[in-house]
Amino acid sequence: MSPHSKNLVLLIALLALVALWSFESARGWKPPATTQVISVSHPAPRSDEPLSTVVPKTVPPGKRGRQRVLKPGLEHRYAFDLDVRSAEHIPGAETGRNWRHLGWSGVLELTYLGEEGGQHFFSARVEPTRVEPLSDEALSAFRSRLERPVFVAQDARGRVLSVHFEEEVDAETRRFLRLLLAATQFVAEDGRSWSTEETDPTGDYESEYRAGGSVNTYVKTKRRYLRTELPLWAPMGPRGPGVVVPRLRGHLDFMLDEDGLVREVTGSDVVEQGGRETGLPQTRAETRVALTRLETPRHTALSMRTFREARGRLRAEPLTGLETPRVGAVAVEWDRRLVGDATLDVLLSVLETETREQERSQARERLAALFRLLPAKAGLAARRVRQGAVKEGVVAQVLEALGSAGTLEAQRELARLLGESRLRVTTRALVATAVGKVAQPSAELTQALARAVGATKEGELRRAVGLALGSLVKGMERSEPGRALGVLDGLMGRCEAKRLDAETCLRALARAGSARGLEYARAALSHRSVEVRVAATEALGAMAGTDVDVLLDRVLLEDPEARVRVQAAVMISRRVAGPHLRAVAQSLRMETEPQVRAEVVRMLGTLLTVEHAAGELLRDVVARDDSEDVRRLASSLLAE
Repeated sequence: MSPHSKNLVLLIALLALVALWSFESARGWKPPATTQVISVSHPAPRSDEPLSTVVPKTVPPGKRGRQRVLKPGLEHRYAFDLDVRSAEHIPGAETGRNWRHLGWSGVLELTYLGEEGGQHFFSARVEPTRVEPLSDEALSAFRSRLERPVFVAQDARGRVLSVHFEEEVDAETRRFLRLLLAATQFVAEDGRSWSTEETDPTGDYESEYRAGGSVNTYVKTKRRYLRTELPLWAPMGPRGPGVVVPRLRGHLDFMLDEDGLVREVTGSDVVEQGGRETGLPQTRAETRVALTRLETPRHTALSMRTFREARGRLRAEPLTGLETPRVGAVAVEWDRRLVGDATLDVLLSVLETETREQERSQARERLAALFRLLPAKAGLAARRVRQGAVKEGVVAQVLEALGSAGTLEAQRELARLLGESRLRVTTRALVATAVGKVAQPSAELTQALARAVGATKEGELRRAVGLALGSLVKGMERSEPGRALGVLDGLMGRCEAKRLDAETCLRALARAGSARGLEYARAALSHRSVEVRVAATEALGAMAGTDVDVLLDRVLLEDPEARVRVQAAVMISRRVAGPHLRAVAQSLRMETEPQVRAEVVRMLGTLLTVEHAAGELLRDVVARDDSEDVRRLASSLLAE
């Protein structure tokens, strides 16, 4: 057969095969109209079964924040992945950049327990399946440390306020749990977009939320730190040495369920410090998180009783807790080393003769440690104060050491001194100040302070006691919010009945930072006294909420006294910026006093990296402001 004939036969055979394949396809298998992905967790359908059409579940419009549905005992389980990659670059170092990676995976069980003092409590338990770079043996040990739950307190909007750890939980476990809780929190306000304040292990930051393209989806943008737990001092900078704030950026996608609870989270953030012109090594930490609800929620027997029964062995800490508290034998050994062979007489002598503040501060710390090691010494020191055997300049140091010691014996002595009518008013005022610094006040001490505010008529002592109550409320709010609210209600009752002067009440509210006093502070904005209006503005600045934002804007634009308007600008500069930009722009156009405009300009300088409008407003100030000093200030901020 010729080559031509062979080619012709091969072509006919190929055409026959194609025809046969087309015929069999027409008789049997037909391709589906759309491609579908079949989950590996389900068996694949047989070839003779038609593939079902997947109908996406419609999620009904849900609730958020204060409207979310919280059911005591209801447990949600989530799968999570959390990874942190950090790097430090040291200029001139041989290694250049040092990298570190930490990673966790596992299951988070989150159960709502109930409400106390306006806070919502959850039980959180983690089952880790991956911890890098731990070995299998170290992972097993880490898993055992997470067998007992921790308790999480949120406000009505979902912001994490505190985490309640058992005292023996180690630093590594605390750090991981704080990071996980901070990375997955959703803080709600009204509307389709809003700005708010949140907390992570570095500090308090401003975030922005916008509704996504689907029902109950939101995009969260981390914008800037407002304040940090550990201030970072830079030896250099455009304006010389000073404290610098870490740089923050991040984006996370949230999906909520119909009850307003988190269903899914994915995203990342980056925190940078140093570098540029600061003279500090540049560090960069990137956190990536993914969290997905696993299954239908289930009901448990957990309730607030579970938390209250465990409260005695728990320690409440903020998300920004940087140091592991010293407890038990570790705390005792630390105090022993601090005290050494010093006695009460020796430490009092140091406080009497030493003039350097650092040495006096160290002696005061050693005295507090002595009171913890030998509780009877607290009674001896208080007796000397009562008898006038302690020099006037040292009394405040001794009282502060009693407050720092925090033992029941030390608190009992402070309560007795507070009620000692034979003591000078100035000394009792110092006692009240020391009481305000007690970290975990006893019921006896709290009652003594409440009695003192009603029994005394001396203005100096009443002011000191009122301020101490505000500090006490703030301190108790984290560990015992119900009790803190009761103390605050008692204080506000006296304020509203005018049994305590308005300025003292407002200063106490500024320390407490509770919205319980919102209406009182609102009314005080109309007071004829400038000092009272300044104090009211300061109190409002310590409160959260959109109502407060509106009031601060009103003070900035309408108060007749420049000093009050300056205070409003200062308070606004410490808050989320978005809600205030319109009032700020209006203030720059209308404000007649240069010192007020200067304070507004300083605030805008902190927003240049996150708000385009801030740069536009500052350039307008440079071009149009009547004050040369204000123009120079704006120009210097733009140059940075």
